[in-house]
Order: sequence, then structure tokens, then C-alpha cells
Amino acid sequence: MSDFEARARKVLPPVLGHYTWLSIERGEGSWLVTTDGRRVLDLTCGIAVTAVAKYESSIALAEQLATVTPRGLDTVFFGNSGAEAVEAAIKLSRQTTGREAIIAFRGGFHGRTVGAATLTTSKSQYRRGYGALLPEVYVAPYPYPLACALPDPHDAESCAAHCLAELDAMLEHEVPPEHVAAIVIEPVLGEGGYVAAPASFIRAVRELATKIGALLVFDEIQTGMGRTGAWFAAQKFGVTPDIITAAKALGGGMPLGAVISARERMEKWRTGTHGSTFGGNPVSCAAGLATLQVIRDENLVARAETIGEIMVEELAPLRSHPRLREVRRFGAMVAAEFDEKSVAKAAIAASLERDVLLITCGFHDQVVRFIPALNIGENDLRKGMRSFVEAARSAQVASPA
Repeated sequence: MSDFEARARKVLPPVLGHYTWLSIERGEGSWLVTTDGRRVLDLTCGIAVTAVAKYESSIALAEQLATVTPRGLDTVFFGNSGAEAVEAAIKLSRQTTGREAIIAFRGGFHGRTVGAATLTTSKSQYRRGYGALLPEVYVAPYPYPLACALPDPHDAESCAAHCLAELDAMLEHEVPPEHVAAIVIEPVLGEGGYVAAPASFIRAVRELATKIGALLVFDEIQTGMGRTGAWFAAQKFGVTPDIITAAKALGGGMPLGAVISARERMEKWRTGTHGSTFGGNPVSCAAGLATLQVIRDENLVARAETIGEIMVEELAPLRSHPRLREVRRFGAMVAAEFDEKSVAKAAIAASLERDVLLITCGFHDQVVRFIPALNIGENDLRKGMRSFVEAARSAQVASPA
């Protein structure tokens, strides 16, 4: 066995079918040139885009990811996007547990493909006009205090306790525990409003998944790669899921997604039952490697906390705004939630007039989210935040009747 093959077998899952272990260095017309100088005539063309060989950059990226993921999550399946990663996680969970049901959480966003869209409930518009989607998907409440069903004023822990009780009721009345393949959760809601679940809730969901024999899947497509002040939010919560999905910052702007799990789990994923024509392509993986190295070299994981603190500090003068409900932060994910969409939209429009680009999130687009580059200059960041505060104060929106 070559060193190349040994490395690939260690960090890439056997679900990926292949014909050879050729280590391709370059192509010359229809000839493939291996790293040891062998010339091989390629008569397989497009169908063999990934089946002909593994690439050095995909193996190297998988190896490096294994050094920053939660302990034990050491094997990587590469795709092209976050939605693909979620689809793959669903298939991995169902096949390797022999179960079908998936539990997701209200407010989560997981993608726009059929399976991922079935799990997505941040807005109903993502399902509009598509009819029946994936069967056996159940939606539990997420601990979002400002949107919690509890009638009286309450804190995050009370909301979390209520949501756990509803989850228990779901398992009693709607889906038998032994049918559940996976519990899929964003540890911090992304499109749903930049809301971090209490650590107690995340720990309880981990305990529940273990108890009923289901896999715990963390969708870290928006939180991963240092955004939260840890490489992955799982590490900040001190909870290790069975599967992590990653994308967005993973490729540094190139199309790249990943499903990350333990070798033992990945070896149960039957060869040939999942794959991707362009997943793990050498260009995207090279971009991923470069991105990971910059995050390491510039200590950007730690800096995420610093820029998060700066953003909240600069938002302090806005706390007296009559339409502001809350400012919240988890690492470098910062949100300013207003009482309705029109206020948030007016604030970002006024910001753009001041040459600052921002976007909204939340069930009704009532939240302004701040997600700057982790290496943004402090002076630029402070200037942008101050411009937003000024813009939000100047934007006049009538209060609802």
C-alpha cells in the first residue's frame, strides 16, 4: 500500500467508490501524470471526474481538519455546499442506524435541496410551491426566549426547559424514540436570528440522543471555522456530536462542504451508496487548506471573541433605541433584534447610504446580523459599527398601532 493510499484510507470515508489509487499530479491532454511520473491514458472522461483518483489536496485538508475538530471526529466526506453536506448527513444517519426519523428544530436553516429544505423552518417560504418533501421529519421548538411559547416573562433556561419538555412529549406522542435516526440542530441559529441555545439545552439534547440511540448532528455551516471563538461551536459548548456538517468559510469562498464523523461511523456507510462528481475537487480543497492555515497563522479563532466584544461595545449607545429588543453575541456572531422587520430594514438601508453593508435574519427579517471577516481591521470595524448606530437612530419608522 502506498503512503498516498494509506493517508486517504485514514481520513476519507469508504462510501466513496473508486477504481484506482492513482495519485494524480497533472493532466496533459488525455494523459494523466502521477506523482511518481507514470503516464496513464484516460479513457473514462467525465464519469470518472472523482472516481479515477484521490487528490493530494483533499487528503491534506481532511488530515488538517481532523486536528481542529472535536476529538474523535476524524473522517471527512467532501461535497460542494452546506446543503449537500446536510443531505449526506441525513443519508449517513439513516443508513448506519437503520432508522428513518429525523428531528430538527424550529427556526433552523439547513439548505434548499429537498432533504435540507424539509429540515429548514426559519421561514415557510423555503417550502412554498414544492408540495411533499422528505417523510419522517419532526420539528421541535428551539430555545429562543424572545419567540418562546411561554406566556409569562422568562429567561433562556426556562425557555430551554420548556423546549426539552416539548421534545419529550414529541417522543411520547408523535415518533417512537427507537425510530429516530438523528437529531439535527444548529447550536446557534443562523438564518433564524443568531440565537445561541443555552449550553444546558445542548448538553441535554446530547444526553437524549445517546439515551435513545440516535445520532446528534451539529449543523456548523455558519458557525464553523472559528466564527464562534472556537474552531467549532461544539467545542465552545463542550459537547461532541456524532456528525458535524461544515461549509461556507471552509472553502474560503470556493464551493466546498463537508460531513465530519468518527471513522467507526463512516466505515458503516456502504461503499457506492453516496458520492459526488465535484465534491472535494482539488482547487476547492487547496482553498480550504489555505484558509485553515490563515486562520491558524493569524490566530483568528481567538480574535473572533475580540471582534465580537468590539461590536457589542460599539452597539451600546443603541440600547436606548425604543424599537430595539435585544443585542446578543456568540463569538463573532452578533445580532441586534428590533421589534419588527421595517425597523431592521430601514436601519440597514440607512447604513448602506453610509457605505456600510449589512443584512438581516430572523423569522421576520427583524434582526440585523453582524458577521465581519475575522481579520477585519479594528478601526474599520469600529467605524462600521458606529455608522450603523448612527443609521439606526436616524431611520424613522412609525411604531405599530
